[in-house]
Amino acid sequence: MTLHRQGHGSRKIAKDLEIGRTSVLEIIRSGVAATVRRGKAHRLEPVMEELRELHLSCRGNLVRVREELESRHGITVPYTTLTRYCRRHGIGEAEKVPAGRIITGPGEEMQHDTSPYTIEIGGRRVKRQCASLVLGYSRRLFIRFYEKFDRFHCKLFLTEAFVANGGTCRQCVIDNSHVVIACGTGSNAQVSSEMEAFEKRYGFRFLAHELGDADRSGKVERPFWYIERNFLVGRTFRDDADLNGQAQRWLDERANVRHIRELGAGPRELFAAERPQLTGLPLYVPEVYQIHRREVDAYGYVHLHGMRYSAPAAALGRTLTVRESGVEVVLLDGGEEVARHRKLTSAEGRSQSTLPGHERRGRRPRAVLPEEQRLKELGGVMPDYLGKLKTERGPRYFWSVRRLYSILCQHRTEDFLRAVGRASEHGLYDVRRIEGILLGDLARQEYLLPMEAQEYEGSAEYQKGASAPASDLSLYGLDAGAMEEDQDDR
Repeated sequence: MTLHRQGHGSRKIAKDLEIGRTSVLEIIRSGVAATVRRGKAHRLEPVMEELRELHLSCRGNLVRVREELESRHGITVPYTTLTRYCRRHGIGEAEKVPAGRIITGPGEEMQHDTSPYTIEIGGRRVKRQCASLVLGYSRRLFIRFYEKFDRFHCKLFLTEAFVANGGTCRQCVIDNSHVVIACGTGSNAQVSSEMEAFEKRYGFRFLAHELGDADRSGKVERPFWYIERNFLVGRTFRDDADLNGQAQRWLDERANVRHIRELGAGPRELFAAERPQLTGLPLYVPEVYQIHRREVDAYGYVHLHGMRYSAPAAALGRTLTVRESGVEVVLLDGGEEVARHRKLTSAEGRSQSTLPGHERRGRRPRAVLPEEQRLKELGGVMPDYLGKLKTERGPRYFWSVRRLYSILCQHRTEDFLRAVGRASEHGLYDVRRIEGILLGDLARQEYLLPMEAQEYEGSAEYQKGASAPASDLSLYGLDAGAMEEDQDDR
Protein backbone atom coordinates (compact mmCIF):
# COMPACT_ATOMS: atom_id res chain seq x y z
CA MET A 1 0.00 0.00 0.00
CA THR A 2 2.90 2.35 0.72
CA LEU A 3 4.47 1.65 -2.69
CA HIS A 4 1.10 2.17 -4.40
CA ARG A 5 0.64 5.55 -2.74
CA GLN A 6 4.14 6.47 -3.94
CA GLY A 7 2.97 5.90 -7.53
CA HIS A 8 4.58 2.54 -8.35
CA GLY A 9 2.70 0.20 -10.67
CA SER A 10 1.48 -3.26 -9.70
CA ARG A 11 4.11 -5.01 -11.88
CA LYS A 12 6.95 -3.09 -10.25
CA ILE A 13 5.58 -3.81 -6.76
CA ALA A 14 5.11 -7.54 -7.49
CA LYS A 15 8.64 -7.82 -8.89
CA ASP A 16 10.35 -5.99 -6.03
CA LEU A 17 8.41 -7.76 -3.27
CA GLU A 18 8.58 -11.15 -5.07
CA ILE A 19 4.86 -11.87 -4.74
CA GLY A 20 2.16 -12.56 -7.30
CA ARG A 21 0.71 -9.61 -9.26
CA THR A 22 -2.83 -10.91 -8.62
CA SER A 23 -2.23 -10.65 -4.85
CA VAL A 24 -0.91 -7.12 -5.29
CA LEU A 25 -4.02 -6.08 -7.25
CA GLU A 26 -6.37 -7.62 -4.64
CA ILE A 27 -4.65 -5.71 -1.83
CA ILE A 28 -4.77 -2.44 -3.79
CA ARG A 29 -8.48 -2.88 -4.60
CA SER A 30 -9.33 -3.64 -0.93
CA GLY A 31 -7.73 -0.40 0.17
CA VAL A 32 -6.83 -1.99 3.54
CA ALA A 33 -3.29 -2.74 4.68
CA ALA A 34 -4.17 -6.25 5.97
CA THR A 35 -3.72 -9.85 4.90
CA VAL A 36 -6.32 -10.91 2.38
CA ARG A 37 -7.80 -14.24 3.42
CA ARG A 38 -8.81 -16.38 0.50
CA GLY A 39 -10.23 -19.82 0.17
CA LYS A 40 -13.19 -21.55 1.72
CA ALA A 41 -13.75 -22.06 5.42
CA HIS A 42 -12.47 -25.16 7.21
CA ARG A 43 -14.86 -28.08 7.21
CA LEU A 44 -14.82 -28.24 11.02
CA GLU A 45 -15.84 -24.60 11.59
CA PRO A 46 -19.62 -25.29 11.45
CA VAL A 47 -19.31 -27.88 14.24
CA MET A 48 -16.87 -25.93 16.40
CA GLU A 49 -19.09 -25.81 19.51
CA GLU A 50 -20.07 -29.45 19.26
CA LEU A 51 -16.41 -30.33 18.80
CA ARG A 52 -15.64 -28.70 22.15
CA GLU A 53 -18.48 -30.65 23.80
CA LEU A 54 -17.27 -33.91 22.27
CA HIS A 55 -13.76 -33.24 23.55
CA LEU A 56 -15.12 -32.94 27.10
CA SER A 57 -17.44 -35.96 26.89
CA CYS A 58 -14.71 -38.14 25.34
CA ARG A 59 -12.26 -36.98 28.03
CA GLY A 60 -9.76 -35.65 25.51
CA ASN A 61 -9.57 -38.82 23.38
CA LEU A 62 -9.42 -37.40 19.85
CA VAL A 63 -9.74 -40.87 18.32
CA ARG A 64 -13.25 -41.12 19.81
CA VAL A 65 -13.98 -37.50 18.85
CA ARG A 66 -13.11 -38.34 15.24
CA GLU A 67 -15.38 -41.39 15.31
CA GLU A 68 -18.31 -39.39 16.75
CA LEU A 69 -17.89 -36.65 14.13
CA GLU A 70 -18.11 -39.25 11.41
CA SER A 71 -21.15 -41.01 12.89
CA ARG A 72 -23.16 -37.86 13.79
CA HIS A 73 -22.28 -35.40 11.02
CA GLY A 74 -20.68 -37.56 8.38
CA ILE A 75 -17.50 -35.47 8.57
CA THR A 76 -14.39 -37.53 7.87
CA VAL A 77 -11.08 -35.81 8.59
CA PRO A 78 -7.58 -37.28 9.06
CA TYR A 79 -6.49 -37.65 12.66
CA THR A 80 -3.52 -35.28 12.16
CA THR A 81 -5.84 -32.63 10.71
CA LEU A 82 -8.15 -32.91 13.72
CA THR A 83 -5.30 -32.59 16.23
CA ARG A 84 -3.82 -29.59 14.39
CA TYR A 85 -7.22 -27.87 14.29
CA CYS A 86 -7.76 -28.46 18.03
CA ARG A 87 -4.33 -27.06 18.88
CA ARG A 88 -4.91 -23.99 16.72
CA HIS A 89 -8.21 -23.15 18.42
CA GLY A 90 -7.12 -24.09 21.96
CA ILE A 91 -9.39 -27.12 22.29
CA GLY A 92 -7.96 -29.31 25.04
CA GLU A 93 -4.90 -27.10 25.38
CA ALA A 94 -4.02 -25.44 28.65
CA GLU A 95 -3.78 -21.72 28.55
CA LYS A 96 -0.18 -20.62 28.15
CA VAL A 97 1.03 -18.44 30.97
CA PRO A 98 4.37 -16.62 30.93
CA ALA A 99 6.89 -17.89 33.43
CA GLY A 100 7.23 -15.83 36.56
CA ARG A 101 10.59 -14.30 37.37
CA ILE A 102 11.52 -14.10 41.03
CA ILE A 103 14.33 -11.67 41.79
CA THR A 104 16.12 -11.95 45.12
CA GLY A 105 18.79 -9.80 46.65
CA PRO A 106 22.28 -10.88 47.74
CA GLY A 107 22.24 -13.35 50.62
CA GLU A 108 18.45 -13.47 50.68
CA GLU A 109 17.60 -16.88 49.21
CA MET A 110 19.11 -20.22 48.18
CA GLN A 111 17.37 -23.22 46.60
CA HIS A 112 17.99 -26.94 47.16
CA ASP A 113 16.70 -30.00 45.28
CA THR A 114 17.74 -33.47 44.04
CA SER A 115 17.46 -35.37 40.75
CA PRO A 116 18.13 -39.06 39.97
CA TYR A 117 20.55 -40.17 37.23
CA THR A 118 21.82 -43.49 35.90
CA ILE A 119 25.61 -43.20 35.61
CA GLU A 120 28.32 -45.65 34.52
CA ILE A 121 30.82 -45.97 37.38
CA GLY A 122 33.66 -48.49 37.22
CA GLY A 123 32.15 -50.18 34.16
CA ARG A 124 28.75 -50.65 35.86
CA ARG A 125 25.55 -48.62 35.36
CA VAL A 126 24.29 -47.52 38.77
CA LYS A 127 21.70 -45.05 40.05
CA ARG A 128 22.88 -41.92 41.83
CA GLN A 129 21.06 -38.96 43.38
CA CYS A 130 22.43 -35.56 42.38
CA ALA A 131 21.94 -32.99 45.17
CA SER A 132 22.35 -29.35 44.23
CA LEU A 133 22.30 -25.97 45.96
CA VAL A 134 22.00 -22.67 44.06
CA LEU A 135 22.40 -19.18 45.49
CA GLY A 136 19.46 -17.11 44.28
CA TYR A 137 21.34 -13.90 43.49
CA SER A 138 24.66 -15.06 42.02
CA ARG A 139 23.44 -18.50 40.74
CA ARG A 140 26.57 -20.08 42.22
CA LEU A 141 26.06 -23.86 41.93
CA PHE A 142 27.20 -26.66 44.23
CA ILE A 143 26.49 -30.37 43.48
CA ARG A 144 27.33 -33.77 44.93
CA PHE A 145 26.29 -37.33 44.00
CA TYR A 146 25.07 -39.90 46.54
CA GLU A 147 24.04 -43.54 46.37
CA LYS A 148 20.87 -42.63 48.26
CA PHE A 149 19.55 -39.38 49.72
CA ASP A 150 17.90 -39.31 53.13
CA ARG A 151 17.90 -36.90 56.04
CA PHE A 152 21.45 -37.83 57.04
CA HIS A 153 22.78 -37.24 53.51
CA CYS A 154 20.81 -33.99 53.29
CA LYS A 155 22.60 -32.59 56.35
CA LEU A 156 25.88 -33.96 55.03
CA PHE A 157 25.41 -32.22 51.68
CA LEU A 158 24.17 -28.90 53.03
CA THR A 159 27.03 -28.72 55.53
CA GLU A 160 29.58 -29.26 52.78
CA ALA A 161 27.83 -26.68 50.57
CA PHE A 162 27.71 -24.08 53.36
CA VAL A 163 31.41 -24.53 54.06
CA ALA A 164 32.22 -24.23 50.34
CA ASN A 165 30.22 -20.98 50.08
CA GLY A 166 31.53 -19.61 53.36
CA GLY A 167 28.03 -18.99 54.75
CA THR A 168 24.28 -19.35 54.20
CA CYS A 169 21.41 -17.30 52.82
CA ARG A 170 18.56 -16.36 55.11
CA GLN A 171 16.10 -18.87 53.64
CA CYS A 172 16.37 -22.12 51.65
CA VAL A 173 13.58 -22.93 49.18
CA ILE A 174 12.83 -26.67 48.90
CA ASP A 175 10.11 -28.89 47.52
CA ASN A 176 7.74 -30.77 49.83
CA SER A 177 10.06 -33.75 50.28
CA HIS A 178 9.78 -35.86 53.44
CA VAL A 179 13.56 -35.57 53.79
CA VAL A 180 13.05 -32.14 55.40
CA ILE A 181 9.29 -31.83 55.87
CA ALA A 182 7.55 -33.87 58.57
CA CYS A 183 3.99 -33.11 57.42
CA GLY A 184 1.97 -30.62 55.39
CA THR A 185 2.79 -28.83 52.14
CA GLY A 186 3.61 -25.28 51.10
CA SER A 187 2.81 -22.67 53.71
CA ASN A 188 1.38 -25.39 55.99
CA ALA A 189 4.53 -27.52 55.89
CA GLN A 190 6.04 -28.50 59.22
CA VAL A 191 9.82 -29.01 59.27
CA SER A 192 11.01 -32.04 61.24
CA SER A 193 12.56 -31.38 64.65
CA GLU A 194 15.92 -32.75 63.50
CA MET A 195 16.08 -30.30 60.59
CA GLU A 196 14.85 -27.45 62.79
CA ALA A 197 17.92 -27.96 64.97
CA PHE A 198 20.01 -27.92 61.79
CA GLU A 199 18.40 -24.57 60.81
CA LYS A 200 19.26 -22.98 64.15
CA ARG A 201 22.87 -24.15 63.96
CA TYR A 202 23.51 -22.36 60.64
CA GLY A 203 21.07 -19.45 60.95
CA PHE A 204 18.60 -19.98 58.07
CA ARG A 205 15.03 -21.19 57.53
CA PHE A 206 13.56 -23.79 55.17
CA LEU A 207 10.73 -22.57 52.90
CA ALA A 208 8.57 -25.16 51.10
CA HIS A 209 6.99 -23.81 47.91
CA GLU A 210 3.35 -24.44 47.09
CA LEU A 211 2.42 -27.55 45.12
CA GLY A 212 2.56 -26.91 41.38
CA ASP A 213 4.45 -23.63 41.76
CA ALA A 214 7.31 -24.52 39.38
CA ASP A 215 8.52 -20.91 39.12
CA ARG A 216 9.39 -20.81 42.83
CA SER A 217 12.12 -23.45 42.45
CA GLY A 218 13.13 -22.71 38.87
CA LYS A 219 16.65 -21.54 39.74
CA VAL A 220 17.62 -24.96 41.09
CA GLU A 221 15.60 -27.00 38.57
CA ARG A 222 17.22 -25.42 35.51
CA PRO A 223 20.83 -26.56 36.24
CA PHE A 224 19.79 -30.23 36.25
CA TRP A 225 19.38 -30.09 32.48
CA TYR A 226 22.81 -28.45 32.24
CA ILE A 227 24.35 -31.20 34.41
CA GLU A 228 22.80 -33.97 32.31
CA ARG A 229 23.72 -32.40 28.94
CA ASN A 230 27.19 -31.14 29.84
CA PHE A 231 28.83 -32.72 32.87
CA LEU A 232 27.60 -36.31 32.44
CA VAL A 233 28.32 -36.43 28.69
CA GLY A 234 31.55 -38.09 27.54
CA ARG A 235 33.04 -38.55 31.02
CA THR A 236 34.02 -41.82 32.72
CA PHE A 237 34.25 -42.39 36.47
CA ARG A 238 36.25 -44.98 38.46
CA ASP A 239 34.25 -44.72 41.68
CA ASP A 240 32.06 -42.32 43.66
CA ALA A 241 35.06 -40.35 44.91
CA ASP A 242 36.21 -39.80 41.32
CA LEU A 243 32.65 -38.81 40.32
CA ASN A 244 32.42 -36.10 42.98
CA GLY A 245 36.01 -35.01 42.34
CA GLN A 246 35.30 -34.42 38.65
CA ALA A 247 32.04 -32.66 39.58
CA GLN A 248 33.96 -30.19 41.75
CA ARG A 249 36.46 -29.49 38.98
CA TRP A 250 33.58 -28.97 36.54
CA LEU A 251 32.02 -26.44 38.93
CA ASP A 252 35.30 -24.53 39.35
CA GLU A 253 36.31 -24.56 35.68
CA ARG A 254 32.99 -24.45 33.84
CA ALA A 255 29.64 -24.07 35.62
CA ASN A 256 30.52 -21.21 37.97
CA VAL A 257 32.72 -19.42 35.43
CA ARG A 258 30.37 -19.30 32.41
CA HIS A 259 28.61 -16.10 31.42
CA ILE A 260 24.83 -16.08 32.07
CA ARG A 261 23.17 -13.91 29.46
CA GLU A 262 20.08 -13.28 31.61
CA LEU A 263 22.23 -11.81 34.40
CA GLY A 264 24.81 -10.13 32.21
CA ALA A 265 27.62 -11.66 34.26
CA GLY A 266 28.88 -14.96 35.63
CA PRO A 267 28.32 -16.59 39.03
CA ARG A 268 31.91 -15.92 40.06
CA GLU A 269 31.60 -12.14 39.61
CA LEU A 270 28.15 -11.97 41.25
CA PHE A 271 29.23 -14.15 44.17
CA ALA A 272 31.93 -11.61 45.01
CA ALA A 273 29.12 -9.13 45.71
CA GLU A 274 26.90 -11.68 47.50
CA ARG A 275 29.57 -13.19 49.74
CA PRO A 276 29.61 -10.34 52.33
CA GLN A 277 25.80 -10.59 52.69
CA LEU A 278 25.79 -14.28 53.66
CA THR A 279 25.17 -15.39 57.24
CA GLY A 280 28.50 -16.52 58.62
CA LEU A 281 29.25 -20.07 59.70
CA PRO A 282 29.28 -21.01 63.41
CA LEU A 283 32.59 -20.96 65.23
CA TYR A 284 32.76 -24.77 65.12
CA VAL A 285 31.28 -26.85 62.29
CA PRO A 286 30.80 -30.38 63.69
CA GLU A 287 31.09 -33.50 61.56
CA VAL A 288 27.77 -34.90 60.38
CA TYR A 289 27.22 -38.48 61.56
CA GLN A 290 24.52 -40.90 62.65
CA ILE A 291 24.56 -43.66 65.26
CA HIS A 292 23.47 -47.31 64.85
CA ARG A 293 23.45 -50.29 67.19
CA ARG A 294 24.68 -53.52 65.59
CA GLU A 295 25.51 -56.99 66.93
CA VAL A 296 28.72 -58.70 65.81
CA ASP A 297 27.77 -61.95 64.08
CA ALA A 298 29.46 -65.33 64.44
CA TYR A 299 31.87 -64.50 61.61
CA GLY A 300 33.08 -61.30 63.33
CA TYR A 301 31.26 -58.71 61.17
CA VAL A 302 28.65 -56.00 61.70
CA HIS A 303 26.10 -55.30 58.96
CA LEU A 304 25.30 -51.75 57.81
CA HIS A 305 23.31 -50.85 54.66
CA GLY A 306 24.03 -54.26 53.11
CA MET A 307 27.79 -54.00 53.77
CA ARG A 308 29.89 -55.98 56.27
CA TYR A 309 32.61 -54.46 58.46
CA SER A 310 35.00 -56.57 60.54
CA ALA A 311 35.38 -56.31 64.32
CA PRO A 312 37.98 -57.77 66.71
CA ALA A 313 37.55 -61.37 67.81
CA ALA A 314 36.93 -60.20 71.40
CA ALA A 315 33.71 -58.48 70.26
CA LEU A 316 32.03 -61.65 68.90
CA GLY A 317 28.37 -61.74 69.92
CA ARG A 318 28.47 -58.27 71.49
CA THR A 319 26.38 -55.23 70.48
CA LEU A 320 28.55 -52.34 69.30
CA THR A 321 27.85 -48.70 68.55
CA VAL A 322 28.39 -47.95 64.86
CA ARG A 323 29.21 -44.31 64.04
CA GLU A 324 28.59 -43.60 60.35
CA SER A 325 29.92 -40.43 58.71
CA GLY A 326 30.22 -39.46 55.08
CA VAL A 327 33.41 -41.45 54.39
CA GLU A 328 34.01 -43.65 57.46
CA VAL A 329 32.37 -46.29 59.63
CA VAL A 330 33.70 -46.42 63.21
CA LEU A 331 32.94 -49.29 65.60
CA LEU A 332 32.75 -48.35 69.28
CA ASP A 333 32.55 -50.63 72.31
CA GLY A 334 31.17 -48.26 74.91
CA GLY A 335 33.42 -45.24 74.57
CA GLU A 336 36.38 -47.17 73.16
CA GLU A 337 37.06 -47.29 69.43
CA VAL A 338 37.72 -50.87 68.30
CA ALA A 339 37.79 -50.50 64.49
CA ARG A 340 37.71 -47.78 61.81
CA HIS A 341 36.72 -48.63 58.21
CA ARG A 342 36.47 -46.70 54.98
CA LYS A 343 32.81 -46.55 53.96
CA LEU A 344 31.92 -48.94 51.13
CA THR A 345 29.63 -48.20 48.16
CA SER A 346 27.86 -50.52 45.76
CA ALA A 347 29.90 -49.25 42.78
CA GLU A 348 33.10 -50.77 44.22
CA GLY A 349 31.85 -54.29 43.52
CA ARG A 350 32.58 -55.58 47.03
CA SER A 351 30.44 -55.68 50.14
CA GLN A 352 32.95 -56.59 52.86
CA SER A 353 35.75 -54.70 54.60
CA THR A 354 38.26 -56.70 56.66
CA LEU A 355 41.00 -54.93 58.59
CA PRO A 356 44.47 -56.49 59.08
CA GLY A 357 44.41 -58.82 62.05
CA HIS A 358 40.68 -59.52 61.73
CA GLU A 359 40.88 -62.15 58.97
CA ARG A 360 40.34 -65.91 59.55
CA ARG A 361 39.18 -65.45 63.13
CA GLY A 362 38.30 -68.67 64.96
CA ARG A 363 40.33 -70.85 62.59
CA ARG A 364 43.82 -72.09 63.42
CA PRO A 365 46.30 -72.36 60.57
CA ARG A 366 46.98 -75.95 59.56
CA ALA A 367 50.36 -77.27 60.78
CA VAL A 368 53.05 -78.31 58.30
CA LEU A 369 53.02 -82.07 57.66
CA PRO A 370 56.18 -83.92 58.77
CA GLU A 371 56.19 -85.70 55.39
CA GLU A 372 56.21 -82.30 53.65
CA GLN A 373 59.16 -81.12 55.73
CA ARG A 374 61.18 -84.29 54.93
CA LEU A 375 60.45 -83.96 51.22
CA LYS A 376 61.63 -80.32 51.24
CA GLU A 377 64.88 -81.39 52.92
CA LEU A 378 65.74 -83.47 49.83
CA GLY A 379 66.49 -80.21 47.98
CA GLY A 380 66.92 -80.09 44.21
CA VAL A 381 63.64 -79.68 42.34
CA MET A 382 61.58 -80.85 45.30
CA PRO A 383 60.74 -77.48 47.00
CA ASP A 384 59.73 -75.87 43.70
CA TYR A 385 57.64 -78.92 42.73
CA LEU A 386 55.83 -78.87 46.09
CA GLY A 387 54.98 -75.18 45.65
CA LYS A 388 53.42 -75.77 42.23
CA LEU A 389 51.73 -78.92 43.53
CA LYS A 390 49.94 -76.88 46.24
CA THR A 391 48.61 -74.48 43.61
CA GLU A 392 47.43 -77.19 41.25
CA ARG A 393 45.97 -79.68 43.71
CA GLY A 394 44.31 -77.31 46.15
CA PRO A 395 42.64 -79.25 48.99
CA ARG A 396 44.12 -82.51 47.61
CA TYR A 397 47.62 -81.25 48.30
CA PHE A 398 48.06 -83.00 51.66
CA TRP A 399 46.97 -86.36 50.24
CA SER A 400 49.48 -85.87 47.41
CA VAL A 401 52.30 -85.11 49.88
CA ARG A 402 51.64 -88.27 51.84
CA ARG A 403 51.53 -90.31 48.64
CA LEU A 404 54.84 -88.80 47.50
CA TYR A 405 56.47 -89.67 50.78
CA SER A 406 55.19 -93.24 50.51
CA ILE A 407 56.79 -93.56 47.05
CA LEU A 408 60.07 -92.17 48.41
CA CYS A 409 60.16 -94.84 51.10
CA GLN A 410 59.90 -97.59 48.44
CA HIS A 411 62.61 -96.37 46.06
CA ARG A 412 66.08 -94.93 46.07
CA THR A 413 66.34 -91.18 46.66
CA GLU A 414 68.26 -90.45 43.44
CA ASP A 415 65.71 -92.37 41.35
CA PHE A 416 62.85 -90.57 43.11
CA LEU A 417 64.33 -87.10 42.51
CA ARG A 418 65.00 -87.92 38.86
CA ALA A 419 61.34 -88.96 38.40
CA VAL A 420 60.11 -85.77 40.12
CA GLY A 421 62.34 -83.69 37.84
CA ARG A 422 60.86 -85.30 34.72
CA ALA A 423 57.32 -84.78 36.07
CA SER A 424 58.06 -81.10 36.72
CA GLU A 425 59.44 -80.61 33.17
CA HIS A 426 56.22 -82.01 31.66
CA GLY A 427 53.87 -80.28 34.13
CA LEU A 428 52.63 -83.51 35.72
CA TYR A 429 51.12 -82.96 39.17
CA ASP A 430 49.34 -86.26 39.62
CA VAL A 431 51.73 -88.12 41.95
CA ARG A 432 50.59 -91.46 40.59
CA ARG A 433 52.30 -90.52 37.34
CA ILE A 434 55.59 -90.20 39.26
CA GLU A 435 55.23 -93.78 40.46
CA GLY A 436 54.69 -94.86 36.86
CA ILE A 437 57.85 -93.05 35.77
CA LEU A 438 59.82 -94.80 38.52
CA LEU A 439 58.56 -98.29 37.61
CA GLY A 440 59.33 -97.66 33.95
CA ASP A 441 62.90 -96.64 34.75
CA LEU A 442 63.37 -99.71 36.93
CA ALA A 443 62.05 -102.01 34.22
CA ARG A 444 64.51 -100.60 31.70
CA GLN A 445 67.46 -100.71 34.09
CA GLU A 446 67.05 -103.95 36.12
CA TYR A 447 64.73 -106.31 34.25
CA LEU A 448 65.75 -105.85 30.60
CA LEU A 449 65.99 -109.36 28.96
CA PRO A 450 68.85 -110.02 26.44
CA MET A 451 67.82 -109.97 22.78
CA GLU A 452 70.46 -112.54 21.47
CA ALA A 453 70.24 -116.33 22.04
CA GLN A 454 72.63 -117.54 24.80
CA GLU A 455 73.99 -120.98 25.85
CA TYR A 456 72.64 -121.01 29.35
CA GLU A 457 73.57 -124.68 30.10
CA GLY A 458 77.22 -123.68 30.29
CA SER A 459 76.63 -120.80 32.69
CA ALA A 460 77.86 -121.01 36.28
CA GLU A 461 74.39 -120.59 37.66
CA TYR A 462 73.06 -123.52 35.65
CA GLN A 463 75.95 -125.80 36.65
CA LYS A 464 75.44 -124.89 40.27
CA GLY A 465 71.84 -125.88 40.14
CA ALA A 466 72.53 -129.08 38.18
CA SER A 467 75.12 -130.27 40.70
CA ALA A 468 72.79 -129.78 43.65
CA PRO A 469 71.58 -133.09 45.28
CA ALA A 470 68.02 -134.22 44.62
CA SER A 471 65.39 -133.19 47.11
CA ASP A 472 64.23 -135.75 49.67
CA LEU A 473 60.49 -136.09 49.31
CA SER A 474 60.02 -139.16 51.46
CA LEU A 475 58.64 -137.10 54.24
CA TYR A 476 55.66 -136.38 52.03
CA GLY A 477 55.14 -139.99 50.96
CA LEU A 478 56.45 -139.34 47.50
CA ASP A 479 59.06 -141.23 45.49
CA ALA A 480 61.46 -138.94 43.62
CA GLY A 481 62.21 -141.57 40.96
CA ALA A 482 58.56 -142.24 40.28
CA MET A 483 57.93 -138.58 39.96
CA GLU A 484 60.74 -138.22 37.42
CA GLU A 485 59.34 -141.13 35.35
CA ASP A 486 55.89 -139.65 35.51
CA GLN A 487 57.29 -136.32 34.42
CA ASP A 488 59.08 -137.93 31.50
CA ASP A 489 55.88 -139.70 30.40
CA ARG A 490 54.09 -136.38 30.41
